[in-house]
Amino acid sequence: MKFFNPIGPFLRCFSPLKAYPAAIAVVALVACGGGGGGGSSPAAGTSGSANTSGSTLSDAQAKDMALSLWRNDDLSIHPKGSCAGCHGADFFDLARIGTTDSDILRRATADGASNEQAQALAQAVKALRGEMKLPAQNARAFRPLQPGGSVLLPDLTDAPHVVAVKRDIAFANQLKTLLPTLMTGRIDSLAKAKQARAELLDLAQGTSLQGKNPSNLNLRSLPTGMLYPLWSADLHHGMQEGTFNDWTADIAHDPKPERKAEWLALQSKYLADPSNQNFWRMYHSARDMTRLPLLGSCSSNGLACGITDDFNKHKFLSAMMGQHLMRLQHIGKLDSFAKGAVAFAYLDTDPAYSYMKANNNALHYLPAPLWEVGDNGRVLLDSESKPGSFKQNLANLGYPVFAQNSIDPNRSATEEENALRLAWFWIGFTFDPSMSRISGSNATRVGEYMVGSLIENRYFNHNALITLMRLVTKGSLPEANVQRQNSTTTLAQLTPKYLMEYGYAWAYNRTVLTSPASLQPQTTLWNENRNLSIPAALKAESEALFAALAGNGFRMSIYLQMEQLDATGANALTSAELGNLRDSWLNDSINASNGNTIKGGLNAMYRHFAAHHPSTLTADEALIVALMTKLGLSTKTW
Repeated sequence: MKFFNPIGPFLRCFSPLKAYPAAIAVVALVACGGGGGGGSSPAAGTSGSANTSGSTLSDAQAKDMALSLWRNDDLSIHPKGSCAGCHGADFFDLARIGTTDSDILRRATADGASNEQAQALAQAVKALRGEMKLPAQNARAFRPLQPGGSVLLPDLTDAPHVVAVKRDIAFANQLKTLLPTLMTGRIDSLAKAKQARAELLDLAQGTSLQGKNPSNLNLRSLPTGMLYPLWSADLHHGMQEGTFNDWTADIAHDPKPERKAEWLALQSKYLADPSNQNFWRMYHSARDMTRLPLLGSCSSNGLACGITDDFNKHKFLSAMMGQHLMRLQHIGKLDSFAKGAVAFAYLDTDPAYSYMKANNNALHYLPAPLWEVGDNGRVLLDSESKPGSFKQNLANLGYPVFAQNSIDPNRSATEEENALRLAWFWIGFTFDPSMSRISGSNATRVGEYMVGSLIENRYFNHNALITLMRLVTKGSLPEANVQRQNSTTTLAQLTPKYLMEYGYAWAYNRTVLTSPASLQPQTTLWNENRNLSIPAALKAESEALFAALAGNGFRMSIYLQMEQLDATGANALTSAELGNLRDSWLNDSINASNGNTIKGGLNAMYRHFAAHHPSTLTADEALIVALMTKLGLSTKTW
């Protein structure tokens, strides 16, 4: 399948085997080590010379000169490494995000380009912008894949903790039309539970079989209160951009000398035809063919040292994927790459991608660099959450000076970790809401650290939705249930089974936002310490929405779980599945010293109903007892 090639016009001007592979290079200089564009953007469709110094280069000549620098990884000339090693194969991203001439010239010359090369780059970017009729953008506000083009309630000026609550409320309010069975009334039958599940699956898959999702929104297009990262942060534009929380790689991944010819050939093939097939071949080869020549020795603790290389690899893979996603989004082909709820499940069966399984000991895990940026960043930075700034920590982790100097010196490792976790976990979740094809880590499969981040930042309704989505997609979609077949590279799809594996989502009293006096111990999840008070009206509005979504989510799950317990034959739960459900997920353990629920099962459900649905507590408790009876559990823990 051929895609519209944004560099195609370039290739008519010179030999693609000689001039083009050389010519792509200057652009990533703008972002290596935290660079980017800035300021206002030229109008969409602008073409012609971008020179301000009187150069008479034609656009074709400017492109040729720019491309000749793009892949240059000679550290004696470009001390930050090649541009391709930070961004990916080409400079579509700079044209797409609206990088200004002034930022291109500033960053390019600072990173080793001559004035003539920098001017050629600015001209080449502007020419591409015009040829592709890219819309006018401000690079300082361009956040790739941000659903709807903007975070919910983008112009709020409240304190950050209040902004989070308001955006979480706005997120929940839009679910009233998409998930009406969950958000209104009371689920009191298996039929209503199935209806609620069907509405969730419509949202997961981008369908409208229930007629509630006429725009065919899916999780990757559903506006959210989560602010996605900038494409490329640049400390030049203010301390708020002194962060690694952007898409472009922080240290260049350049080809290994012995694999350089192969790597450049893969990039050239992709640029000549930026199809999904050519992207995946390039992506698949990146781990073996590239390395981090500028990453120094790590002198920190063993855990942080071990994860440093992985974090940077996932950042580079995410930049490659981000470029491809932006290109496909612009030409209206995004759904050809990210398909359905489990976005890359087509890699399981399409013979064109059989190489993706070669030498893979974990076949059932799909490419998930977007999730791994958050998870590897969590491990890396949590290990470094010590006195001193994030910038100081980077020296211990082996980062070169230019990367250290791209960071706000007052930014702590804890602050940086929180930003990475919130943004990248959410993006990764939208590519696999079942969380079963992302990683072998049990913490990932139950959403442990994502849940912790959402709760800490008061995104209670976001957390409720991801929990229900995880249960429903895992319990309904064959592509979320696969296993290796007989030590081969063939994957078998298993029959989905509904299992109420709530885990961290509802444990530690997280089903109750504020406990009434009658429900001991008194707890609150509003995190209003450190004088971060939240207006009572906002808390009440948030709690009402959460009560509806989480409460009906519990009722839906109980009915679906009881139906699953009645299944026979191949659809029945195995003894191991039943035992795990009974003993690990639903039969709570309680902290004897304070009475808190440790796990998130039956006791957590009861506490939620008692706190948030007192008028229907008798019926809700009866529903829990009905499930207990089917499970063979006779002792209440509340």
